[in-house]
Amino acid sequence: MKSKITVVAATAVTITLLFLSYLLLCYQPSANQILCGISNLVAGNDLVYQTYTVSEQSDASQSTVDDEAGSNASETGTDVLEASSGFKEESEDAALRTMLATASTPDKTVIITTLNQAWAAKNTMIDIFLESFHKGENIQFLLNHLVIVALDQTSYDRCQELHNHCLMLKTKGVDFSGNKGFMSKDFLKMMWRRMRLLRTILEMGYNFVFTDADILWFRNPFERFANNTDFQISSDKNRGNAWSLRNKPNCGFQYARSNERTIAMYRHWCKGGDDNPDIDEQSLLTVMLKGQDFAAFKVEVRFLQTDYFSGFCQQKSKNISKVVTMHANCCTGLNNKVQDLRLALNDWEGRASLPPTVNASDLWRVPKACRHSVFPSPPPPPQLIDPSENLEG
Repeated sequence: MKSKITVVAATAVTITLLFLSYLLLCYQPSANQILCGISNLVAGNDLVYQTYTVSEQSDASQSTVDDEAGSNASETGTDVLEASSGFKEESEDAALRTMLATASTPDKTVIITTLNQAWAAKNTMIDIFLESFHKGENIQFLLNHLVIVALDQTSYDRCQELHNHCLMLKTKGVDFSGNKGFMSKDFLKMMWRRMRLLRTILEMGYNFVFTDADILWFRNPFERFANNTDFQISSDKNRGNAWSLRNKPNCGFQYARSNERTIAMYRHWCKGGDDNPDIDEQSLLTVMLKGQDFAAFKVEVRFLQTDYFSGFCQQKSKNISKVVTMHANCCTGLNNKVQDLRLALNDWEGRASLPPTVNASDLWRVPKACRHSVFPSPPPPPQLIDPSENLEG
């Protein structure tokens, strides 16, 4: 009898250890998820990896444990992630996990940008973006933590020529290769696909800085992020109060820390995109902030100061000794963006030659091509005709 008990106990311990090894290797779960898994195993329940989600049936502030495998499969079933070779179905997440583990910092933080064929062309957006890391102040090392997510084969091939960490995200039935007009159908699909990717990164336990590729990096942004703040985002218009929900957010530069609050926030945000496919993620975020949707999740939202995280919309940084990034926002047209970003990078390089008497804010020559790209300049006034002139002569 004792020998049978010993065998059963040994078998249970072996199964438990194998289960823990599998869980830790594949999912990197929290302690609570491990304990729940052990309880399920002991109770004879099926092994199901569970994560926190926001219940749609109860109040938004309540987090429930729910199996996300079915919902994620139906939502992103047409998406295929590839690294150096093809990954499908269950291996999609494996490709992303491998890339994140390779590129992340010790505290599991990655920098993410996306790229399509139009922005991958030589001497255009991606070249200027990467060049800024080399010409910025001691930030070249950050490229070790940058993952470029290519949306088509051409941009993936170009990425591999330029960078070490390239991941291709294919979406069947959608062509992301061309230059997508603002608010076009494909533009909106591209924006929401990007949002679902960022949500997945948080669910995998990684913090991220997302940056559009039309942003120049001059200094290390991590030195300007507030400690222990869940979500920090740049602004098209900043009223001077970093915590005011009346600021106008720009989703092209955002920093999110992975925790239950931000995961619930991004799921709610993406759910809003599913329900409202004709609105872009930035406009929906503005609506949600004004409606205080995220208060239920107790997410701290901080708007980054435009003195440091600058752009073409509200103002360019008044002091070049402070500027961290420069965004070609409030600008349409690839050529306009490239022209002004190149000009801004030249202005940045010229800062060292400024005499002490010159105001640093006078250095910037941008926006120039972008100035009237969103709202064209008014037509010139009609020429007045002097009635004394002989019109027939």
